[in-house]
Amino acid sequence: MSEKIPYYIGLDMGTNSVGWAVTDENYKILRGKGKDMWGVRLFDEAQTAAERRTNRVSRRRRQREVARIGLVKEYFADALNAVDPGFMVRLEESKYWLEDRSEENQQKFALFNDKDFTDKEYYTVYPTIFHLRKELIESTEQHDVRLVYLAILNLFKRRGHFLNKSLESDGETMSMAEAYAALVDEAAALEITLPMPIDAKKLEEVLSQKGVSRKFVEQDTNEFFGFSKKASEARELVKLMCGLTGKMRNIYGEELIDDDNKKLALSFRSNDYEEKMNEVAELVGDENMRLLEAVKEVHDIALLANILSGEQYLSVARVKQYNKHKEDLQQLKRVLRTYDKAAYKKMFRVMGKDNYSAYVGSVNYKEHKERRNAGAGKDGESFRKAVEKVIDALPEEAQLDQDVIEIREKIKNEAFLPKQLTSANGIIPNQVHLRELKRILENASGYLPFLNEIDESGLTVKERIAQLYEFQIPYYVGPLSKQNSKNAWANRRPGEEKGRILPWNFEQKIDVNQAAEDFIKRMVRHCSYLDAEFTLPKQSLMYEKYMVLNELNNLRINGEKPTVLQKQQIYNELFGKGKRITQKALINYLKDEGIVEKDSEPIISGIDGDFKASLSTFGKLRTVLKEEACKDSSQEMMDQIVFWATVYGDDKRFIRARIEEHYSEILDDHAIKQLLGMKFNGWGNLSKAFLEMEGASKEDGVYRSVIQALWETNDNLMELLGQRYTYKEELEKRVQTKEKPLAEWTIDDLDGMYLSPSVKRMVWQTLKIIREITEVRGSAPSKIFVEMARDDAQTKAKNKGKRTKSRKDFLLECYKDDKAWKDELTSVDDGELRAKKLYLYYLQMGRCMYSGEAIDLASLMSGNTMYDIDHIHPRHFVKDDSLENNLVFVKKDKNAHKSDNYPLESEIRNKQFGFWKSLLDKGLITKTKFTRLIRSEDFSPEELAGFINRQLVETRQGTKAITKILQQAFPDDDMEVVFTKAGVAAKLRHDFDLVKVRCVNDTHHAHDAYLNIVAGNVYNAKFTSNPLRFIKNEVKKGNASYHMDKIFFRDVKRGNKLVWQAPNNEEKTPGTIAIVREQLARRTVLQTRRSYMAHGILSDATIYSKDTAKTESYRPVKSSDERLSDVKKYGGMTSIKNTAYALVEYTVKGKTIRSLEGVPIYLGNCSKDDKKLLQYLQEILQRENKNKQVENVSVRMYPIRQRSYLKVDGYYYYLGGATGSSVYLLDAMSVYLSKEDMGYVKKVEKAVAQQRYDECTKEGEFVLTREKNMDLYNKLVDKFSHGVFIKRKASILKTLEEGIDVFSELNIEKQCGIIMQIFAWITTSQQNVNLTDIGGVAHAGTLLISKKLSTSREALLIEQSLTGLWSKTTDLLTV
Repeated sequence: MSEKIPYYIGLDMGTNSVGWAVTDENYKILRGKGKDMWGVRLFDEAQTAAERRTNRVSRRRRQREVARIGLVKEYFADALNAVDPGFMVRLEESKYWLEDRSEENQQKFALFNDKDFTDKEYYTVYPTIFHLRKELIESTEQHDVRLVYLAILNLFKRRGHFLNKSLESDGETMSMAEAYAALVDEAAALEITLPMPIDAKKLEEVLSQKGVSRKFVEQDTNEFFGFSKKASEARELVKLMCGLTGKMRNIYGEELIDDDNKKLALSFRSNDYEEKMNEVAELVGDENMRLLEAVKEVHDIALLANILSGEQYLSVARVKQYNKHKEDLQQLKRVLRTYDKAAYKKMFRVMGKDNYSAYVGSVNYKEHKERRNAGAGKDGESFRKAVEKVIDALPEEAQLDQDVIEIREKIKNEAFLPKQLTSANGIIPNQVHLRELKRILENASGYLPFLNEIDESGLTVKERIAQLYEFQIPYYVGPLSKQNSKNAWANRRPGEEKGRILPWNFEQKIDVNQAAEDFIKRMVRHCSYLDAEFTLPKQSLMYEKYMVLNELNNLRINGEKPTVLQKQQIYNELFGKGKRITQKALINYLKDEGIVEKDSEPIISGIDGDFKASLSTFGKLRTVLKEEACKDSSQEMMDQIVFWATVYGDDKRFIRARIEEHYSEILDDHAIKQLLGMKFNGWGNLSKAFLEMEGASKEDGVYRSVIQALWETNDNLMELLGQRYTYKEELEKRVQTKEKPLAEWTIDDLDGMYLSPSVKRMVWQTLKIIREITEVRGSAPSKIFVEMARDDAQTKAKNKGKRTKSRKDFLLECYKDDKAWKDELTSVDDGELRAKKLYLYYLQMGRCMYSGEAIDLASLMSGNTMYDIDHIHPRHFVKDDSLENNLVFVKKDKNAHKSDNYPLESEIRNKQFGFWKSLLDKGLITKTKFTRLIRSEDFSPEELAGFINRQLVETRQGTKAITKILQQAFPDDDMEVVFTKAGVAAKLRHDFDLVKVRCVNDTHHAHDAYLNIVAGNVYNAKFTSNPLRFIKNEVKKGNASYHMDKIFFRDVKRGNKLVWQAPNNEEKTPGTIAIVREQLARRTVLQTRRSYMAHGILSDATIYSKDTAKTESYRPVKSSDERLSDVKKYGGMTSIKNTAYALVEYTVKGKTIRSLEGVPIYLGNCSKDDKKLLQYLQEILQRENKNKQVENVSVRMYPIRQRSYLKVDGYYYYLGGATGSSVYLLDAMSVYLSKEDMGYVKKVEKAVAQQRYDECTKEGEFVLTREKNMDLYNKLVDKFSHGVFIKRKASILKTLEEGIDVFSELNIEKQCGIIMQIFAWITTSQQNVNLTDIGGVAHAGTLLISKKLSTSREALLIEQSLTGLWSKTTDLLTV
């Protein structure tokens, strides 16, 4: 690079945009390539690969199923051909219409075509496949080999789940005793008591009763346990065990399930069970989900016992269900035929809502014929309710009919018309099906000699079939084919590179141990601080110790930290029990130990409700290892066992082998079996090497490891990595910074940084922008200022547990036992409570927080200046405007004497303690606010430095990734990366009224990037990178130049350089803000959008029937099979996804046409000259032009990526999706308004968001008026009728012009709504807008143009670099 000229880069990183700016050291925007160097890069937020992964897994599962069935087919082929040479052909071609079958198979039957035994006779003898399986299980008499094959084929298509590895196919079902014991442990961790020991066999019998309702089973189960009505949590667990719906709040309490989710409930038998489980997991966390998983294990065991109905074989139970269904059906038909023939017809002869036809998914009556309809498989509950309604409507004499009485009783007991195939089948394990398979094979081997033949493997055919059925590739081995797959890692052993991999030669062919090692390297996370180290399992002893200590070191009791000795006692004596510790348990312990007075109610703070971390693994292992678990020598063994269990999951055989190999001398078989019954999962964020890394305290010089320091001090990890210790310096020594130029980085290099897809895309787009800027500038920047937005997952995590109900509802909840306040609040509008002073008035029961004197509400509402809002933690030290935690309402004379001092004076604290405590008890103030009010000690220098660090320090993974990359990209340059929090630039905007409006255009991202440079540099210069050193210097100076709320109103220097000059009205010096305003006034922001080729699923997975599918918009179910290509015969899939566009030229009736044609994803890898692409385009063009001949088709350009930048007839757009003969466009132009108009639009935007239009200024004038709205409306109409905007397609200008008079008569709310719709139209944030209030249509301004570009005067493709500093133009009409 050439000689370095100092310059700054500012970045505003979001999950769908990156704003950027380049300035000199005086904050003036630099120029490059003839353009101002600032802009915004837009892109769609990246989604997770979950959908693609699910499809990939399903595809592999199907491929393996086909391979298994193929082997079975090989084993049976000779025997089948000897009996019936055409059998396999008929079976394979049963899916085709007769005319599509092969010549030798032109007959109507799918299975049997014998003279005296056809499909008709087969289905008469065996109405369901279970009838056939039952007969083959129970009979040793000779059967047709074709029947045996059909039964085995059916079994291979439904192998059951593989979750219970320890279950034997020929033994009892999984142990209810073990499942219940695990449930007892998990329940105890949440302080829910379940009785132990119990008769597990009896529990299973109670839960699996047949012929009675689930409510009855619930009642019996509660009686079995002896639960009174007071045992609410335990009774809720019983509901779940019985398959009923349980309320999550009754199990987890208000701490974990907030008011907004208090109705959240789930049933293990509902269709939305998995979705509900995910909702619960988000609220309670993975640790607490183990309780629900344990309940489900008990539920599943009982349900399986219910399904088997005491039978050894599933098919026997299924036939019993069939016969029961048949009897019930005859009974219902007889009743309806006798008493209501119209009801009979509705129930059986049409496909209706909740009738019998919908229940079974089939109807076969004259013109009403449907099979496997989309409405098939309606749940039994809604069907039974529908039958009950029909029965209720029958005439009076019918109610005395014995059949009607019996039907009612069956419905009541949920035993009416049971189905063989239901969602409950998902709980049937592989071993139950395997039991049937083995019995069928054993019986058949008596009359089918080939089943007993032995090959070179030493196994008989029947043994090989059984092994095929029960074998599952361990997940740590992964896909077996490494060809063209980055998701495969298994290797064949030397000399075994060729030949099939089969269950019986699997370990001979595949190096399983090496695959397991490789799996660990691929899947185990790397340490957040030491990249080269793997993280510890989340449930390892060391990681759990870290989690508990890190949380415990935040604990404050009555505002004070416990001593180190007290902390260690709490750890040993409370947490050492291995259970989760509630706040109640902690308080009881503190009282018992005399740490607090027995009759006091200590204030616990520093933790959020109950403790989240626990030593659960130690508690579990101690039940097996007893005293051995407490020995230091056993720690390594226990952590190793947890590691294996976490890595290898449910593969008990593999885990057992590892334990026996290393610890057989210490652990007996009973102990190993107990250990194998325990589940451990998840990975932490830190490695053992990091937790054992040594550092020293700068105060006492004592060296300790991180984990030792957490034990021997009361500092948490962030404090240990602060300025008072040397851990940070030690970390920097250990982290090797490799040199890697920015140009060499690829997106794959980000894979090891554990970034979410959205953050990964954001980081990658940012790196490419920096790369381009440095290329233009010819050198590295002096500083890069970065502000990074949270992604959705982080935002959800941050807001988890926050109150989201309205302020009024919250206050009414707090005052539920206080009638006077409750009555007063009912007359207060929720909008009024948005005023901070009024809301604080009600939060403080109408009293001054510092004196307790009553506040006059009338004076408050009239704007009396005798009252004020104060910050408990003074703004001098920290920027915290939180209503919940830091703001209080006070009389001014009580606030004036306090000045900027903290803590509050002792007189105030002593006098007001009782009042504050009563507010806390009512829930009107938070524990944090209460703790701040009662605190008696000054801020320490470390705390003051921490307040500053909040504005300066970023710890998120994305910021770490950017820092690491830039350090490697510019190792020899004196370049500094400075992270700025959103509040820093926001304060600069607030202090100098620099308006930010999101709805007008996207330039605010570039403005934010610019302001990040300015504000970030001021904070960086003011506080340096060592706030603690700054604070100590300031203390010496008496805090003369230190006020967090007045940063920009004082000059800031670094050395002799003036970084910020404050405005000075007296001296008439405008200061640096004048330069900032001048730069922000420029209308030169560059805007680009990421274009892309779409990848992923080819179309929606739903297969539509032949009656629904349309030839032009549906693709065949299996495109590789030509006979299935006619979707009008075989159905098809819709929503075909396009990857990009092709520019095509063709001729119709001598007229040359150019059009943009969508290219489906399955052709995405084609080149411009690929014959497959040309053939596809010829077919769709001919289909569109129907009877007209399409000729001379040629691809002029491919690919034209989605979101490409176009200029069409003088206006700029981004290319959107395709629909029929049109393509969608997105507006690519930015609207600019004056500063005054932008300020007013912001107020409109706020009013619409809050639905409050009556806000007033301090002078009592309305902020929004119809006159101001009319003025803005007219300005927008004028803007759209002149210049480039008049060229925009699908313009709403005419509607706006014709609606001027109507708009002027609208009320404020509707006027504001129309204004926001106008901005939504110009920014294309909505596909269309609603202008009905001014006489327009509900879907106005849809930006669509004909895909035939030859109808346009101008059509240019503009390919831009990421920044927009470079571009290349292609004329699509001539290329």
